[in-house]
Amino acid sequence: MHRKLLTIVCTGLLLLNGCSVNIGTGNLDIAPVNEPVVMQPLLTNYENYWEAMRHFDFDYINRQEIGPEYREFTRGLQLLLDDNYAAAEPLFMTLFETTGDTLLHRQAAEILWIIYTRQDKWKEQVELNARAPRGFDEYNTVNMAAAFAGAQPEKYNFPEQPVTLPAKLSMSGTPMVEVMVNGIRKQFWIDTGAELTVLSSELAKECGVDVISADAAKVGTATDIVINMWPGVIKDFRIGNLQIENHPTIILDKKDLEVKLFKIIRILKVDGIIGWNAIRNLDMALDYKNLSVTIAKPQPKPVGHRNFHFATQPIVSLSDTLGKPLYFFLDTGANTTSLYDPILMKIDTSEAKSGNALVGGAGGTQRFKTTEIPELSVILGQNRINYKKISARGDGETGFFYLDGMLGSDIAKNGTLILDFQNGRCDLKIAE
Repeated sequence: MHRKLLTIVCTGLLLLNGCSVNIGTGNLDIAPVNEPVVMQPLLTNYENYWEAMRHFDFDYINRQEIGPEYREFTRGLQLLLDDNYAAAEPLFMTLFETTGDTLLHRQAAEILWIIYTRQDKWKEQVELNARAPRGFDEYNTVNMAAAFAGAQPEKYNFPEQPVTLPAKLSMSGTPMVEVMVNGIRKQFWIDTGAELTVLSSELAKECGVDVISADAAKVGTATDIVINMWPGVIKDFRIGNLQIENHPTIILDKKDLEVKLFKIIRILKVDGIIGWNAIRNLDMALDYKNLSVTIAKPQPKPVGHRNFHFATQPIVSLSDTLGKPLYFFLDTGANTTSLYDPILMKIDTSEAKSGNALVGGAGGTQRFKTTEIPELSVILGQNRINYKKISARGDGETGFFYLDGMLGSDIAKNGTLILDFQNGRCDLKIAE
């Protein structure tokens, strides 16, 4: 399936086993890493240059005869993962405007779209869509960019000191905090899997958040269900003492923010979500053990290695215990960590078995066939996460790249998840 290039997504998911919701940590344990893991080259035998790039095998250009334009494209991808858009944007624009290679032209346009998404360059997205081959408008998502391009500019007003708020956990284990939407008090999820802040249609009406374009766009969810969305702007959005003016949001029909079992029993209802477009601008600590959320204005810090990236979705780079690089989508709206099929080429699957899971998300639930891995260990920062049982499903395609898995909220149930995207760090602090 061709991906949606403006992936304003609500991908938080619920893994349902039978009729129960798995929010525990019984399938994993976490221990500190005693010795640093030395990163190793990927060295997977991909069929061609594009397969290698989409699976983060940038060393491919050192093992094969690759032309200068393709080497520039690879350098641009590395700049993208380093959040160096000042260098990446002109590089990809030059390739887009000068290459005679049709595929390279198309892929350069896709990466430019990601770069514009990261920087909220709505006008540039509309202009790029008009110039790109076949456009990006399969799901009418350019309409969203056009609507936001005409809105008032967003502004963050940070308090002088960090804000610590009491938190709750939703039924799916997602942190929830109190917010103010145009002066009305509500409880919102904190969900990195939602690219933009989300409101239900019912809440938007109550809080005076108008749809700024009646032409609906489509959005993918944690399942294969596609639902409608409309753009809106919250004039005054407050999280504690933090005020965000003119905050872009998407509005979903209230029925699409309900998860029902067997399409009858409502097990989960979401009124609103603090999305990635807000989270990425904050220094945030999600303390699952003590049920609190601390928010501060990001300050430049010396960072030896950036492990927090953006390419359509927030991506965390990890490794296995031997130093083989892995790339996981970070979704705090998901109650459990899961894998995607590309990782099966990198890990021992000799003991793998077939299984199935019922997955719930915006729009409803769906049953999937899975591959069950009896054990897996990954390294995140200074911690080793050991899974006793973990499942894989789906091709992991997210924008240009294919990912190895998805990190859910289960990794932090006994500690604090640190999200500092401006400094490129996603870390775990485990309670003693």
